[in-house]
Amino acid sequence: MDLDMPPVKTTTSRDWLGLHKQIAGATLLIGVSALICNFAWATVLAHHSRHYGAVELLLIVGIVLIMALAIALMRSASRMAGVERDWARASQDFQGSQARLQAVVKYMPVGVVVVEAPSGSLILANDQHERLLKYTLTSGVNLWEQSGQKGYHADGRPYEHDDWPITRAIRDGEVVLDEEIWVKRGDGTKACLSINSAPVFDASGAISAAVMAFTDVTERKEMAEERAMLARRLVNAQEDERLRVARELHDEMGQDLTALSLGLKTLEDVVELPDLKQSFAGIRKIVEHMSIQVHHTAATLRPTLLSDLGLRQAVEDMVATWAERLSVSADAHLEALADPLDDEGSVTIYRVVQEALTNVAKHSEASWISVTAQHADGQLRIVVEDDGKGFDPEVINETRSRCFGLSGMRERLALVGGYFAVESAPGQGTTIYASLPAATRQAEVSVQ
Repeated sequence: MDLDMPPVKTTTSRDWLGLHKQIAGATLLIGVSALICNFAWATVLAHHSRHYGAVELLLIVGIVLIMALAIALMRSASRMAGVERDWARASQDFQGSQARLQAVVKYMPVGVVVVEAPSGSLILANDQHERLLKYTLTSGVNLWEQSGQKGYHADGRPYEHDDWPITRAIRDGEVVLDEEIWVKRGDGTKACLSINSAPVFDASGAISAAVMAFTDVTERKEMAEERAMLARRLVNAQEDERLRVARELHDEMGQDLTALSLGLKTLEDVVELPDLKQSFAGIRKIVEHMSIQVHHTAATLRPTLLSDLGLRQAVEDMVATWAERLSVSADAHLEALADPLDDEGSVTIYRVVQEALTNVAKHSEASWISVTAQHADGQLRIVVEDDGKGFDPEVINETRSRCFGLSGMRERLALVGGYFAVESAPGQGTTIYASLPAATRQAEVSVQ
């Protein structure tokens, strides 16, 4: 981009104005001379003929008119010279402002592109654009013809020409803020750009141009993906540890408690003293209660049904258990969970439903709960609904740091590219919406 000062305007107009003034001055001088001569000649004739004819009068009038026109021409030339000076001063100020603006744009830390509407011809592209995208643009040439810009969504779908923010700004007058697009740079590497775009309107309100500014957020995106990956690994490690502890409780402590209960039963049968028999019976009941608690704790940590019978059966069993425990009616439609799903997705769904039912038990005072699952638009969607007392979502949003249950569900779903939302109102129950890709995996950009 050429940011030199524009060339100085030529003095042709000023030279013409000066020439006009000289001609007018010469004409006025000739007219004055002719008028003087005419008066002198008329005076001489008056001594001889005592007569001043019409021809002489017409000649005098013509000379006066010529002098008036010369004076008018001189005044007009003077005014034009003033207008020319004002125009030159305004033009110089405008060119100086334009140069300063271009200098500011040149050294801005973001890439800037300005194109003409509706042709898309490049008006301006700063140096940061070339540094970020690794290619040079030429002013006056269509932006898309010379750049061959390729953009991609986060899931790898290509950005069509009409989808670009600057195209939408020209076509629809749309203002685009912080839209992230993956692009292929001139050296073949890929980058993620955060793009802002807006139309430029002329005095009549029509779109005359569009400006696009962008920053490279590739490093930030990669760090966010790395943090998300580490968080996923942490959650998976936590689930693995839950599974290990659950197996230890079920296989080791559960068996030991069962053996202890059988031993107490044997002692209870062989002992003859009533007091001692009663003591053994009481101890055996305590051991049996401990066995039930251990089994419940193991199931809470990692249900064996999830590994043994699959997600659908595990969720149905959990819903039935909670309904029985809370003495409420339950409605479950979970046919969509019968489809194969990877372990991470299965655990995520199970934990979200588990936390939702826990919140129902703690807060809702509901008499009915419903859990449904369905496939739609490549997403597996889970809805947990109750008819409890509900709450004000605005209050919850303001105190989100203390709402660990909702935050935990939201974060779990975010780690697998899912979505979480809550609808509720005081006295109108609560509905939780959760969705995640049917095949949960980390989305990667495929730039070819």
